[in-house]
Amino acid sequence: MIETNILLVILSWKNCIKLPISGSYQHHSIENIKTDIVIFFGGKECSISTVNGYLHSLFGLGYYYTKFEIQSQNYITDNRELTGLVLSDFVYDHLSTSNSVAFQEDADVIFTDLVVKVPLNLSYKSDTKRTFIKGTLMRNLFIPYKDIFLEMMNHIRKPDTYQIKKDGPMILNADWNIFNTILISKRMQERKKKEFINPTAGITQIEVGVEEYLQKIFSPSEILEIEEKVEDLKKIFASIELDPTYLFSLIENSSKYLPIPPINSEEYQKSSPYKKSILISAGTRLNEYKAWPLKLEAHTEKGSTSKVKVKFEDKNKFNFQIEEDSNQNSNMESYSTPKKGDFILRSMRPNIVKEKKLPESSMNTIDEILDYLIKVINEDYDMPTIGRAFENAHQKLRKIVLYVDYMWEMSKLTNIYKKKNPNLGLSEKEKENLLRKVYDWKSKTKNSQIKVGPK
Repeated sequence: MIETNILLVILSWKNCIKLPISGSYQHHSIENIKTDIVIFFGGKECSISTVNGYLHSLFGLGYYYTKFEIQSQNYITDNRELTGLVLSDFVYDHLSTSNSVAFQEDADVIFTDLVVKVPLNLSYKSDTKRTFIKGTLMRNLFIPYKDIFLEMMNHIRKPDTYQIKKDGPMILNADWNIFNTILISKRMQERKKKEFINPTAGITQIEVGVEEYLQKIFSPSEILEIEEKVEDLKKIFASIELDPTYLFSLIENSSKYLPIPPINSEEYQKSSPYKKSILISAGTRLNEYKAWPLKLEAHTEKGSTSKVKVKFEDKNKFNFQIEEDSNQNSNMESYSTPKKGDFILRSMRPNIVKEKKLPESSMNTIDEILDYLIKVINEDYDMPTIGRAFENAHQKLRKIVLYVDYMWEMSKLTNIYKKKNPNLGLSEKEKENLLRKVYDWKSKTKNSQIKVGPK
């Protein structure tokens, strides 16, 4: 368990977990979700390896806020108090490879189109950097979401909120087995539980069973550590002064009570310029990429439906099921140009992109060659250009080593993509698969798990 002390904001929960509109409200289906933001003042974090992959978790004071529409009526708002967030590795990697909006050169402060992360103590930053961070966050986060932050702070100040030892933890979960679920405690006071457990927009299920879940992952001492940290953060944020016209004061005033985390994520970031270190505890996975499971692809076109069911069966077992009725997926290997009337999963549909020149790169080492490919895959080049990038990488690789195990595969990808139509970019799924492949090459190279012959 690592002390972290960060502000983490997931700007859209449904985009984070790639699910279509879900949930219900007072027995009505949700027609449109305008806002589904998750805000956390995080204090403890942990990344744990399981048989299904890694789970990345954050604990502290959290708030899920949603603004949505039912039956084409006026927008309705709803919220849920949270004390924890658990993400499967593929969800975390989706966030950590999202497109940067600001702070591209700063490993500790992250602002992408999906997630914002900033340390709550910025005293180790220079005055110039702090001023830049403050201005960017005010313009792009605190002003647009001002009312939600103020609502959350008012909620924190209420004496009966975030009483974790009395009401138990409240965990927003994107674990494979209980995807898009809030788990709550059987200890929660009945009046609060009755209101909390009502369905809400964007969340598939709210269920009792958090103790059983946490006990499978954490030791009793770690669970106690989480509870104590939540209590500490409750005291701090319930008492700090807040200027409602200047919400950066949240960070300035809380930093007096929160130490700088002992581990600097910049150390991890040096090894991967294309995957962001959102959680310090996930730093060892900077050179890994877990693609989104095909069974969880839920962006569907007309003619395809997908239902996600999450069920808590008993205190020892969580069960996850997907029911799917869809047209047969297109084979992207042979797919060239989408035809009018074709219904394809959005994640499988190629993007239309402009032709542009490949970036320059020295590519003097195997790491630099693979980083070059990661950069090209991430930056929306068309497929023939990506083919040329693989060709360049292959040629550079041959100058450095006699062979590596993936050299033939690199040549194969060159031929495949160079034959594709111009202006046709990678689909979301194909991009994820390619990134996973290159990250796998990079990881194996780093761990000396591939055969390499010197030139």
